[in-house]
Amino acid sequence: MELFGCNFPLALGLLAGIVALLYMYAKRRKSVFKNFGIPGPDQNLIFGGTLEFLRKGIDFENKNRKLYGDVHGEWFGGIAMVTVYDPDILKEVLIKDFDTFGDRLALLDLDNSPLSTNLFSAKVDTWKRIRKICSPTFSGGKLRKMIKGINICAEKLTKNFIRAGESGEEADVKEYFGAFTMAAIGSTGFGIDIDSQNDFNNNFVRETKKVLDNAFLSNIAILIIMLFPELRPLVKWTGIGAFSASTKRFFIQAVTDMIKQRKNDSKEERERRVDFLQLMLDAEDDGADHDAAKTGDEAAQKSANKLTAEEMIGQAFIFILAGYETTASTLQYAAYILATQPGVQDKLAEEISSVLGDEEPDYDNIQRLTFMDRVVNETLRLFPAAPGTSRYVSKTTTIKGWTFPEGTYVNVPILFLHRDPDVYPEPNKFNAERWEKKSEINPMFFLPFGHGPRQCIGMRLALVEVKVALVHVIRHIRFVRLVDTPDELTEFKTTGVLQPKTPIKLKIELR
Repeated sequence: MELFGCNFPLALGLLAGIVALLYMYAKRRKSVFKNFGIPGPDQNLIFGGTLEFLRKGIDFENKNRKLYGDVHGEWFGGIAMVTVYDPDILKEVLIKDFDTFGDRLALLDLDNSPLSTNLFSAKVDTWKRIRKICSPTFSGGKLRKMIKGINICAEKLTKNFIRAGESGEEADVKEYFGAFTMAAIGSTGFGIDIDSQNDFNNNFVRETKKVLDNAFLSNIAILIIMLFPELRPLVKWTGIGAFSASTKRFFIQAVTDMIKQRKNDSKEERERRVDFLQLMLDAEDDGADHDAAKTGDEAAQKSANKLTAEEMIGQAFIFILAGYETTASTLQYAAYILATQPGVQDKLAEEISSVLGDEEPDYDNIQRLTFMDRVVNETLRLFPAAPGTSRYVSKTTTIKGWTFPEGTYVNVPILFLHRDPDVYPEPNKFNAERWEKKSEINPMFFLPFGHGPRQCIGMRLALVEVKVALVHVIRHIRFVRLVDTPDELTEFKTTGVLQPKTPIKLKIELR
């Protein structure tokens, strides 16, 4: 019997064979944790805990901790994760044994396009070279020179909030802060004016949102390799990537145009620049260091301090993506806290007035805002932009009696470490006073920017942007809760970043 030109019994036999192979393959997966004595739930053979995670949301990990302890195994599709809450083990993973745990799970590195060639996705050897080149951008000296541009962006942000207050409209605070951070990225990163604060749907904002909205299970390529990581080479071969074709074209063209424009600047103009783009251009590998006149060692040394054209585009892309989302999210949560904690907002306004007076905020004077620092820390504790991170186990390693098998990942549940009741009494409540004795808090329980060598490179820039923005805004307006503003945020989207399911909208009052 033939069906649609195929021999039906043969086709049925092939299908049965494929199903049987998948079943045996999935069964073999389950033996990984069992063989190494790692406890964990009995999960779906194909999807692992992914379906349960989608049903229960981010509290999924916390519930499994209560059932299986501080070290337990979970499958997310075909990705084996050992979730760890033990701070001693985390210190070993994130800091002490970096050579074994240097890589992270990077689902956005599906193709070889320039967008994937970045610090976040790079394997450890490439990462070390790029990190060394990019680090000087975020030095104290460079940040002091960038502050003028950040202040200009913060002044525009404040004017936008004032207009919202005068009109009486409800403000979606993420839209306002996202426009601010994108403008600040344009200034500090590339020395350009991204007109996002006059146009909340600016091209850069729109395309960045598209990446963030599609960065998890809604992306078919990511879903395939989550379920069957072994198919990653096939997915790459097909050309299916983590980013849409239009998003790739936009960012590649935008960065290419910036580079071309900068190269046309005079030598004096380029020397005056202190932004991220100029640092990368200074490190561009144009092939001049690989000529036959140089010895192999000399050429290799020169190459180690250079970026390829693709790497420049990749770093620019991740600078825009990470800089937009993390800082805007922190600011929106800070606004929510200030609206629901009016006493905190008043105390913060009083400190800004008494410590800075009419001074323009800068890299040095914002360090004197001690209550501001505590408010920001507590905001990051409650609402870390990245609710978790991971590290790849490159060789089987034993720590504190637990054996971590090669090929698995250590899952670092940042959000739940930040809400551990043994470390933070009443962990779901905002309490800035916790940070009066910051030195007494184990740093493994405060990881908003990660920790160790692979800690977020832009941490200091992000904190400067947050504090400068709050100084400008709080001097002129008050955030006020609406009738339906919840007392506590408990529902979040199931994505790679911590986003509330319902946008945070607040009333703006003029001071």
